[in-house]
Amino acid sequence: MKIGIDIDGVISNFVKNFIKIVKKEYFIDLREQDIYAHDLFLVLGITEEEAMKLIHKTLIEDLDLISGAKKSINQLKNKHEIYLLTARSDDFNSNTKNWLKRKGIPYDELIHLDEGRKYQANLKLDIIVEDNLKDAIRWIDKSNEVIIFDHPWNRSLNVSKLFKRAFNWQEIVEIVHARETRS
Repeated sequence: MKIGIDIDGVISNFVKNFIKIVKKEYFIDLREQDIYAHDLFLVLGITEEEAMKLIHKTLIEDLDLISGAKKSINQLKNKHEIYLLTARSDDFNSNTKNWLKRKGIPYDELIHLDEGRKYQANLKLDIIVEDNLKDAIRWIDKSNEVIIFDHPWNRSLNVSKLFKRAFNWQEIVEIVHARETRS
């Protein structure tokens, strides 16, 4: 199967470093549960340009992995093609590749697309794992299975059951295995 995986918020613990930078810049104690929207400028009440500066400062840091990401992606890579999709700009391509190599994250292809446009990747994915709710919903017609990696900024009622919610990497692996048995 072809599995697409977002990087920040799914593989990297972007928020951990972002919170430190916000503290340094604004002297406030932001917590992950305070981040109610994916659009960080809305959360902080700042301009989009100011938020982008904070995001860029965060992306040049050596971000930690989300617990279980490395082991799980390595396990999935044994049987599947892994496509990493990111809204990081092309300017971060070599930084991102170096970070992935240092962290031991295997992949077949790294694709940079603008925020909100990852679903426009010229790929037919069997599964997509995403933390941006808007992006996840846009994948619904382009992927057989959409998994939202749970965070405060992507909680919705999901009344139409358009996607599955995973709270950790073990649950993602279980969803992939269940899909394998149905295929």
